[in-house]
Amino acid sequence: MTSRRGDDHGRPGSDPYRELLDEDCIMAFPAPVGLLRGRSVIIRSLQGVPRWEHLTISEKVMSRIGENFIVLGYLAEARRAEGEPYAACCTSTYHGVGADWKLIQHQHTPVD
Repeated sequence: MTSRRGDDHGRPGSDPYRELLDEDCIMAFPAPVGLLRGRSVIIRSLQGVPRWEHLTISEKVMSRIGENFIVLGYLAEARRAEGEPYAACCTSTYHGVGADWKLIQHQHTPVD
């Protein structure tokens, strides 16, 4: 999957992003960001951060834990407009109740 960001869809602070994050979501990013907890903290910390211009996702794996949890793992390779390439192994954990799924955890481990 490859995407090019040219609009605000999925940008931090947009309604779809707010709706995706659980109120107590935890995210772990490389330094200097580190650990973030809570929807409002996460959205505030990502305001003004340049978006990825190109994103390729590969090596996708999924594990379903019971009826209400899904863990996704993948390799993300991306580049910002004027930045160096970035690659990370990522995990995202979702909790679902009925048709309503929320992101409860997201983590990046940079790959050299």
